[in-house]
Amino acid sequence: MQTPIIGFTGQLICLRALGQEDLPLLHSWENDPDGWLSNGTVNPLSKDFIQSYISASTRHILETGSMSLIIEKLGTKEAVGHLVLYDYTPIHRRLAVGVYIDSHHRMQGFGSEAIGLATRYAFEKLRCDQVYAEVLAYNSHSQHMLSSLGFHHTATLPRWHWWDSRYEDLYYYQKWNE
Repeated sequence: MQTPIIGFTGQLICLRALGQEDLPLLHSWENDPDGWLSNGTVNPLSKDFIQSYISASTRHILETGSMSLIIEKLGTKEAVGHLVLYDYTPIHRRLAVGVYIDSHHRMQGFGSEAIGLATRYAFEKLRCDQVYAEVLAYNSHSQHMLSSLGFHHTATLPRWHWWDSRYEDLYYYQKWNE
């Protein structure tokens, strides 16, 4: 396993760069139909596609506007999830964050801590003025988590996302560096 990134260690987890050893887990997570609802995926992703994703993840966030990290449980080095920082715009000083936690590790604080560490990184290292997250209306657990981390529900896009014969509203949550 790779070394955690400095500044990305909390009480429960650390965040580290993606590596080739993550291919099987990322492949299963990206092909989890439960995750498809919130990330917009509509078809299975091949191992070749995930392999390319891992290889591309070594490029700098200033170049790509995104960064992908593995959420690793402290003490065990077990990967419990995947964090994505995306839509980074240095001119506007903002960044979006998304998180996926493996179904066996949900509701244990890993997602909260990962988003907290990512938000701190965005404010302190990337000099962002704000971090935001997009959450579908059905996902009350993520809404509560973001609120508990100081994010505010600032916008609703009605009937934004089609899934399973119905539309879901999309909520925007924002946190400012104050």
